Formats: sequence, structure tokens, C-alpha cells
Amino acid sequence: MPDEFRGEAVVTALAQHGAVEGARVLVPRADIGRDVIADGLRSAGAVVTDVVAYRTVLEEAQQDNEPDVYRMLLDEKIDVVTFTSPSAVRNFTQIYGAEQTTDLLKNTVVAAIGPVTAEAAIQLGIPVAVTPMVSTIPGLVDAIAAHVTRMRLVST
Repeated sequence: MPDEFRGEAVVTALAQHGAVEGARVLVPRADIGRDVIADGLRSAGAVVTDVVAYRTVLEEAQQDNEPDVYRMLLDEKIDVVTFTSPSAVRNFTQIYGAEQTTDLLKNTVVAAIGPVTAEAAIQLGIPVAVTPMVSTIPGLVDAIAAHVTRMRLVST
């Protein structure tokens, strides 16, 4: 288990656990996932089979039974927006438009699950207020709860 939840840390942890040279490693990943793990393992001498296990697909239209997120953000009915992957950030921006996204999120707390996701948001002009120390869903929930608690203390 790596010390941090990033592809680079996985490679480091595997290398520290023992030589990976000559090891045959299967890396199932998303079609748009980073190549960090496969490339790092290859560099360390592993024989890597890199397989697309799933595809990230942008749904084009909002379904009738779904909430109108655009209207909810405009009306400031959402306090926190969470992003759990760089592709989620990019898809959100693609759905609502780059300029509209920054405007829609200007009064909303944006939380990113980790530094890679936060960097993707920042590159698209989305300020990130919350990034947990541990890049997991429980870590994200705890960081959001702590942020909301601090904001409530400040406003009272």
C-alpha cells in the first residue's frame, strides 16, 4: 500500500517491496487514465500488459428524471461540489462550458479527492477549496466536514 494515493506512489511502493525487474504485471485501467504506473513499471524492468478495462463516456444530455444541476448551482442550492477524478472535472467543464463553469462554481466550495484531480480543476480555472490529506472517499468526506465546520465557526 503506497504512502499516498497517486500512480507515482504505487510504482515507488512496488519498487521498495522488491525488485520488479522481469515481473509480469497486468495494469487494467480507464481508457483515459494516466500511463504513470505502466510507464514506471516498464522503466523498472517489468513486463507490463496495459489493458483498457473500462471507458469513461460523457453523457450528452441531461435525463428528464435528473435534477437540474445548472439551475441548482445558479440558485446557490448546492454548497459543495466534489470531483473524484480529472475526467470528472473535464467532463463537468465540457457539459457546462469553461467560462460558465467558473462562474457557476464561484460561490460553491469545490472539493477534489487528491492533488491530480485538484490540478486538473485549477488548470481549467476552477478554484479548489478542499483537498484531503489522504486521497480516498472517506478522506474527502472528512476534509469536507472539517471545512464546513470551520466555515460555520468563522461565520458565527
